[in-house]
Amino acid sequence: MSRRGQDYIGNIRTFETENFKVSVDADYDYDTDLSFDDTGEVRRKLENGDFVAFQVSCTVTHKPTGTELGADYLGGCIYKSIEEFQDHRACGRQNRRRIRREGKWQIYRKNRPYESCLSRKDKLRKRGFATKERAESWAAANTTEPYQIFESGTCGSYFADMIHSAIAEARKQVHKLNGIHLRAA
Repeated sequence: MSRRGQDYIGNIRTFETENFKVSVDADYDYDTDLSFDDTGEVRRKLENGDFVAFQVSCTVTHKPTGTELGADYLGGCIYKSIEEFQDHRACGRQNRRRIRREGKWQIYRKNRPYESCLSRKDKLRKRGFATKERAESWAAANTTEPYQIFESGTCGSYFADMIHSAIAEARKQVHKLNGIHLRAA
C-alpha cells in the first residue's frame, strides 16, 4: 500500500546533511512469517497488541536532485514497539563495557575440545588486546602451541546496521558518479 495508506506507520528517523537525507520508514507487516512460533505465543502477542510486526526501509537521497543513492530493507520485524527496534544505544553501551573489560581481540588455543566453541579455559591470555596486530605480536612471542585470534563477540543492532549499509551503498554510488566525466555540449 502507498505511504499514505493505512499500512504506513511513519518515519522512524531522519538524518540530513547539506546534500543528503537518510530516512528510515516503517510499514505494518501483515504477512510476517511465523513458522518459528511453535507455541503460538508470538501470534497471540501480535493479535493482542503486545507485539507489532513491521517492515523497515532506509534510503539515502541526494537532496538537490532527489536521486536515491542507497537503500536497505528489512522485513519480518517483530518487537514490542518501534522504539525497541531502534534502540541501538543499549547495544553500544554493552559493547563498550565488554571491550573495556575483555579487550577487543582474544587469543585461544587452536586445538580446543570442541572446535566451534570458545570457552574461558581455552584462552591463552586472560585479557585481550585492543588491536589485532598487538594480539598477533603477543601470541607469536609468548605461545608454544597453535593459536587462533578472534574478535570479541558483540551485540548488533538491525537499526544501526541498516543505516550503515544504506550509507555505504550511497558512498559507492557517489564515488562511481564522481568518476564520470561529461564533455561540454
